[in-house]
Amino acid sequence: MVTGLAHLCTRLGDLLAALASGSPAVLLVIASVLFAVLALLIFRWATPQQRLAAARSRLLGRLLEAALYQDDLRVILRVQAGVVAANLRYLVLALPALAALALPLLLVLPQLEARLGRRALDVGEAALVSAVVPAATRAVLVPTGGLAVEAGPVHDAARGELVWRVRALAPGQHALGLRLEPAAGSPPADAGSGPDAVTLALPVPVATDGLAALTAARHGNVLAQLVRDPAGQPLPADQPIGQLAITLPGREVRILGLALPWWLAFTILSLLIGLLLRRPLRVEL
Repeated sequence: MVTGLAHLCTRLGDLLAALASGSPAVLLVIASVLFAVLALLIFRWATPQQRLAAARSRLLGRLLEAALYQDDLRVILRVQAGVVAANLRYLVLALPALAALALPLLLVLPQLEARLGRRALDVGEAALVSAVVPAATRAVLVPTGGLAVEAGPVHDAARGELVWRVRALAPGQHALGLRLEPAAGSPPADAGSGPDAVTLALPVPVATDGLAALTAARHGNVLAQLVRDPAGQPLPADQPIGQLAITLPGREVRILGLALPWWLAFTILSLLIGLLLRRPLRVEL
């Protein structure tokens, strides 16, 4: 079910990327508008709007009172207590909407990270590939024709990882294969349990255009795959490897000539659009 949900979100993300015509800024604006509208509708549905408006007015009144009365210590303490109480009352009323927004955020943010937070390798560019493999397993990294393994594996004892350096040689959608074999001296696999050697593939894009969701890692946990790399396939549950990852470079997103982290631009745009649309949609915040 989780994998199917991830694939559905990826298909919807592909549709929005196609509407953006490959422009990261346009995709960011489209996603911000849609999320702002969704958040406003959730806020209207999940909160008692009249009580929320009254709580907001009470909070603003307390804040104004705190700004006006600053001479008497007892009055200041009473006003500050009123501000805290009004703020808590507002948060309690808004809490159901904030909780309901958790699921959309869990689905939207990984899709944006996969499209706007990373880019394909350039021809000639190098990247590190890591794998979490048990000590009793021998791992061999097998590249396709458009990739080359330059160094490794190096054992990172602190993280329990094997690390290779690979270099992109030609444009295209390539893949790295990780072949797992029993370590020398380990007992053979039981009959009927499958082959002794298993190959796992990790997609590696080189000099590709568009805003396809790029997979930086395959995880052994299905939920971790949904949250971190929704376009990727989880690792088989019957394999001992915990993660297979590549350090794809970050993508630069420019809004109005400014280079901003996509998550910061998304947050600012969503808030501004939400404030602009709250009155047309009749939503109390």
